[in-house]
Amino acid sequence: MKNKEICRETTTRGSGKMGLAYMALLAICCSWAYEGFRFNSTGIVSPVGMGLNFLWLGLWIWKVYYRYEVILRQNELEIVTIGLWKQGSYKVDLSKTESFAQHYRHDFFRRTRIKHYIHRYNMADVNPTRILAFKEGKGLAAVIFCCSDEFLKELVRLMPDKYLEF
Repeated sequence: MKNKEICRETTTRGSGKMGLAYMALLAICCSWAYEGFRFNSTGIVSPVGMGLNFLWLGLWIWKVYYRYEVILRQNELEIVTIGLWKQGSYKVDLSKTESFAQHYRHDFFRRTRIKHYIHRYNMADVNPTRILAFKEGKGLAAVIFCCSDEFLKELVRLMPDKYLEF
């Protein structure tokens, strides 16, 4: 039997969150300009300053530029990463699901001894951040992703006994 697709969503960027993201990008550009000014003044390249600039730019690209497509099927949740030159996919077997929640709360899930967190969300996405905990090897892992309330309703319909409402 083919694993039929139930629901599919792509990252939806909100103007308010994108405004903050562009302000962060402006701060990164100012940092690059400062390093250029400093190099022109002294003739010395600051390895720490340049390293931090590359780190901040990489983080911005990863958390804002990358988009994600969330696909719900009868037996799996697939999250496709769409980036600069890289496209990847992460699949969760829904039969191994321990629980999932409508909101990601770090304080609650830290106490569950989840060993491995998989971050698959865009910080500029207007949809809330959700979490799905599942068995991985001998421990627990969790995928953090964004989806709409309609997508979450379909997930609840598939696994009503594993839904945590808080």
